[in-house]
Amino acid sequence: MISKNRKAYSGATGRVAEVRFVRAAEEKGLQVTKSSRSDDIHKHVDYWLAMDNNRKWGVDVKGNNLPDEIWVEIQNVGGNPGWLHGEASIIAFDMPEEGGFSVVKRVDLLEYVNQNVSSEVMKNKRDAYKKLYQRKDRQDLITNVHLRDLRKLETYRVWKYFDDY
Repeated sequence: MISKNRKAYSGATGRVAEVRFVRAAEEKGLQVTKSSRSDDIHKHVDYWLAMDNNRKWGVDVKGNNLPDEIWVEIQNVGGNPGWLHGEASIIAFDMPEEGGFSVVKRVDLLEYVNQNVSSEVMKNKRDAYKKLYQRKDRQDLITNVHLRDLRKLETYRVWKYFDDY
């Protein structure tokens, strides 16, 4: 069970990442619209982005990452498809060591995970690099990849933080 302190910390850092992301996206000239609660929960879309032609695409913003460490949710705690199988077009990881967001197409990350992550389920999360991990008394399946793995993806980009906070 997640502690109240950990949940509060995760929520606070996630909100900071979302504010940073909105500012970075707007600096790129994108129109940013907060998703509905339903889209957030069911589609794994935090924001809808659009350019002048109004073609929109979804983004799932991920905060609370440790340096060089990316946790990827394949199946959520309820046993349902995780955000890797959501409807977001891109995933934006808040990576301060990059000075911004490490952004990749979700389908490219999904393909990378399918090709590079073993189906072996580990009991200890420190052993979960490119292997599956399921937390005790949960139905989730997650894996750990590194920033250097994301950099191998053709769609990898860094969206720098907005300079003026």
